[in-house]
Amino acid sequence: MFTGCKEEEYTPEPLPMVTIEGQVITQLDMTNADVEFVPDCTKIIFRIDAQDLVAVPEAGYTYQILQYETTVADGMFTIDLPCVNFNAVPVEVVLDPFVAEQTDALDDDYMMIFEATANYDFAITEGEDYFFVYNYDAYTLYDF
Repeated sequence: MFTGCKEEEYTPEPLPMVTIEGQVITQLDMTNADVEFVPDCTKIIFRIDAQDLVAVPEAGYTYQILQYETTVADGMFTIDLPCVNFNAVPVEVVLDPFVAEQTDALDDDYMMIFEATANYDFAITEGEDYFFVYNYDAYTLYDF
């Protein structure tokens, strides 16, 4: 006599998400002390090691790096990232460089490469709200 068991498919629960919001600024006009928003469509990348989303990581298993992207619009960004309730999840932040015109203190205009020189990495926890201000610095003269 044969008996069989019905294989039940396991569907994991979706991970909780947290919303990250922020403002992205730089100084495009050096003739004043004000900061301006970075150009629209500037990309921001967030990376999470999938191992940090597992309660008991499997030894010897190579976990993926999960990458999420958003773009800046009117100086602001928003993105939803996965998190867990059993520990803080480290997030690596990569701000793409961009090229824009910068007015110097003598009112001369130059095309400059702007980069974020600070480290903006952070950790997220379920149920928390996050708002960051990221700043780009003029890095070097853009050489055509």
